Amino acid sequence: MYGTFVILLIGLLAFPVQAADTTNTALASEIASMLLSQDQIKRAAGVKALSENGQGCMECFLKITDNGTTDQRRGAVLALALLPVPELATNGLLKALNDKDATVRSLAAHALAKIGQAAAKPTARLLLHPDERVRNGAALALSKMGESAIPALTTMLKMDDPFAKAKAAWLLGRMGHEALPAVPALIHALNDKDIRVVHVICESLDLIGPNPAVVYHELTLIGISGSQCPVTRIGTNAAPSLVRLLTRPGTPMGNIALYTLARMGRVAEPALKAALATGTDSQKIAAALLLTGIDPELASTLPEELRRSMTGAMHTQ
Repeated sequence: MYGTFVILLIGLLAFPVQAADTTNTALASEIASMLLSQDQIKRAAGVKALSENGQGCMECFLKITDNGTTDQRRGAVLALALLPVPELATNGLLKALNDKDATVRSLAAHALAKIGQAAAKPTARLLLHPDERVRNGAALALSKMGESAIPALTTMLKMDDPFAKAKAAWLLGRMGHEALPAVPALIHALNDKDIRVVHVICESLDLIGPNPAVVYHELTLIGISGSQCPVTRIGTNAAPSLVRLLTRPGTPMGNIALYTLARMGRVAEPALKAALATGTDSQKIAAALLLTGIDPELASTLPEELRRSMTGAMHTQ
């Protein structure tokens, strides 16, 4: 008898919950449908219903983004973006970036952008995702976030993944002067072994346009950790990275790298001699000019062809 009573009580307690779930699911589906309607009046009614009931239907919208039809998923993602507190749906929106429908992915990206800084870090981590669609969706969201995405993108510059690092740098470059706080991290990321990543970072720095004095200071500190005292070793670790920038003659970063190496003097000599042996034509000419500035007697030991190139380079300056 007691067992039967318990079973009956559990059933009675569960009924209102099940009824509420059914009601919320029906309401969520209706709101999602109205938000996608071609009729302006219906869309306005959907927005009103969402403002009154939306947060309570959030879990239902999330379920629809997983299991609904294409139109239902689109409407549900749009509803999540318009919730009174959309931040609570961040994980569901991140998951929606993997949707097979491009519109759903785009709506999810714009929703994450609207959330902004609260969603920036997990969105930035998706630049490491193996699926190109997810990476592109994350990049779109981050580009729409603007300045609020800078801290998260700066963190991605420390990753080993070349795509993630290059994409983060590219997104920062698109912000222009707004991304000035990211300049030190971008400069220290120039230590990357992949020259393609280095070029993307340089392009971004050129677009951001930081003060040359700031760039010079940060360039000399490449490869020096915060625990080391740089007084007697300033520039030693940076020289190889700076020599690689000599492949960009005439660009702002190429010019400041040349200036920095010249100011380093003998500290840069080993890296410059290595470039003289194996570098590109622009690296060899720049390295030879810098080395003869350090030791004028070296000029007589250079190959005739390189000396002619140096003479031409000096005449065009």
